[in-house]
Amino acid sequence: MAPRPVLADLALAPAARTASASSGPIAAAGQATTVLLGVHCTAASGTTPTLDVALEESADGASWTAVTGSAAAQLTAAGNRVAFAAVTKNYVRVAATIGGTTPSFTFSAAVHVLPN
Repeated sequence: MAPRPVLADLALAPAARTASASSGPIAAAGQATTVLLGVHCTAASGTTPTLDVALEESADGASWTAVTGSAAAQLTAAGNRVAFAAVTKNYVRVAATIGGTTPSFTFSAAVHVLPN
């Protein structure tokens, strides 16, 4: 059996962020079936800062919904997280939600996509 191709993308480049963010679509329409999400956070500050990163999917590239079970464990300080999920719609992206009082996180999010 031949190895399956893997697509990879740095969905959210390393940067200090103080507000929630999302990437653009990370795979061509209909390509993604299984996605591995990796989050690398090098700094966190603020009062009770929280960073939640997960995958979202969309049939049309405009209306997005959370992929069940794709959320990485919440970060409150520097660290790494990994999540793995199956997507069923045409498009997939990474969504990061930042909370707390004057929070700031320096992080990146990368994805590995196993296409159909």
